[in-house]
Amino acid sequence: MLDAIPTFSPFASMVKRAPLGILVCADTRNVIVPGFWVEDCSAATQNLLLAAHALGLGAVWTDVYPMDGHVAGFTKHCHLPEGVVPLAFVAVGHPAEEPPAQNRFSKERIHSNVW
Repeated sequence: MLDAIPTFSPFASMVKRAPLGILVCADTRNVIVPGFWVEDCSAATQNLLLAAHALGLGAVWTDVYPMDGHVAGFTKHCHLPEGVVPLAFVAVGHPAEEPPAQNRFSKERIHSNVW
C-alpha cells in the first residue's frame, strides 16, 4: 500500500521507508457544522504529529487536500466511499537523523492590537 503512494503524491516519497502511514479524512456525510471539516482534520493531524514526536517518532505531514490529483489518488487507492475526503497523509517512522532545533522567533512578527 505505501509503496504506491508516491506515484500520485510525489511529496510523500519518504513513505517507502516508513513502517506506517496515516490518512486523515473527513466524513462529510456526517458533519455537524458544515464547512469546518478542514479545520477539524488539520487539528487532528497536528495532534497526531505532536503525539508521534512525544513518542520519539518522526512524522511528516504531506499534502493531499485541496490538490485534486492527490485527493483522487488517495480516494482510489484507499477505496474511500463517496463523501469521505482525505485531507492529509502522515508518514510515521523512526527518524534517520535529529537536526538541531531552530529558533524561528522574530520580534518583527509580533504585532499588538494592529498590524
